[in-house]
This record gives sequence, structure tokens and C-alpha cells, in this order.
Amino acid sequence: MRLAGKVAVVTGAARERGIGRGIATCLAEEGCDVVVNDHSAEEEGLELVERLREGGRRAIWHRADVSKREQVEEMFERAAAELGRPTVVCANAGVAGWQPVVEVDGEQWRRLVDINVIGGFNVCQVAARGMVEAGEGGRIVVTSSVHVQMPFAEMAVYGATKSGLRAMVDAAAVELAPHGITVNHVGPGWVKSAINDPSPSLQTEEDVAATLAMIPAGRAADPREIGMAVAYLASEDAAYVTGEYLRIDGGLVVGKH
Repeated sequence: MRLAGKVAVVTGAARERGIGRGIATCLAEEGCDVVVNDHSAEEEGLELVERLREGGRRAIWHRADVSKREQVEEMFERAAAELGRPTVVCANAGVAGWQPVVEVDGEQWRRLVDINVIGGFNVCQVAARGMVEAGEGGRIVVTSSVHVQMPFAEMAVYGATKSGLRAMVDAAAVELAPHGITVNHVGPGWVKSAINDPSPSLQTEEDVAATLAMIPAGRAADPREIGMAVAYLASEDAAYVTGEYLRIDGGLVVGKH
């Protein structure tokens, strides 16, 4: 197991049909003990924790809203106290929304920015400060999206938040490399996850068929496929990889262009 003895924090990891769960599961299979975080879905989060424990890993559930700085700090303090200092941190928590540009309202704008951008920054900064202080390096992986390269109608705000995360990752990778800390981001395309259920392009069989036709691989990704990519970036196999964007989209972006 490439990550034996490591402690990981994965945000947005509770929901059964979610990328975070795929990440937490794959990290645990590689040897990580895991803090499972989400701001809701506690029952699902506790079920995942039990499953990871049954697999021989230590795991804890921690409810926290990543947009609230004090809650993120409390989560990392608890992780260190109960499992050990986290050296693998996955800023995965995020929300999506669909509105035409001319109809975007302040509530949706603030919700997406608070969770995706501010929340992502809170997690990365708190993690980085702990890693720098400990002086033993670490791995930070952010979940961005194919939206950083490819625009989608009715998702201007979501795309903007993911592009903001890309800029943060690039700068953090440069600053933290001298400390032995890598910072990378993964870019999922269409994933079989609950976050995509409200998408206007997935509401009918015809919609789904049209979306699949855009993907050279001919299918959506399973959350575990994102998790396997994150496990690679968290491992020593990727020790010389930082500031990288690993797109996991079945060829969607290159197929489109």
C-alpha cells in the first residue's frame, strides 16, 4: 500500500454517490487513515467511516462547513489529536448551480463562492500551515473541474469558482515546493455523482444520450476513478509532480475541440 501510515482529510466525502467518497475509499485502500468530512449527510458519513474501519483503517466523521474558517481549524485539530497530523489533504467539497448569466442571483453566487473558493482556500491554507510547521512535507489535492478549460452554458459561476481554484493551486505549488509539499488539482468531467443530478442536460434519456455522445470514452466516470488519480498524486510516485492539472474526463475536452 503506497500510503500506509498516512493520515488524510477528505472534505465533502460523506455522500454515497459522490467524488469525495471515491477519494476517501481509494486513499484508505492505499493505507491511509481518513477523516471523513461533510457539512451534512451525517448518516452516510458515519456509514462510510464504519466501512473504512471494517477494512482495517482508522477513520472518523467530522461535520464542518469548510466556508467557516474556525470549523476547518477545529477539524484539523481533531484529526491531529485522534489520528495524527494529516499529510494528505483533499479539498474536494463543492457545490454546483445552473443559471443563465443574466439570471444569476446573489444567493447562488455567494453560495458557490463561499463553499468552492473560500472553503477550498480555508482547507488548503490550514493544511499548508500545519505541514510547513511540521517540516515533513505533504500532499494537497484540490478537486477542480474540466470547467477550467471548457465553458458550459448556465454554469458561469461554477466555472469561475473552479478557475479560481486553479489559480490558487498554481501559486501554492510554487510557494510550498521548497517545503516538500506538492499541490495539484484533478479535473473531473461528467461523473456519476449526486451533484450532477439537477443538470438540465441530464433530465431525459435523450439528454443523457446527447451528453454521452460528447465523450469519446462513451460513459460517465465512476467516483472511484477520481479517487485513484488522487491516490497517485498523494503517493511517492508523484513526488516530483506539483502545480499539475490531471484531467479525468474520458476525452471530453479533447473530443470537443
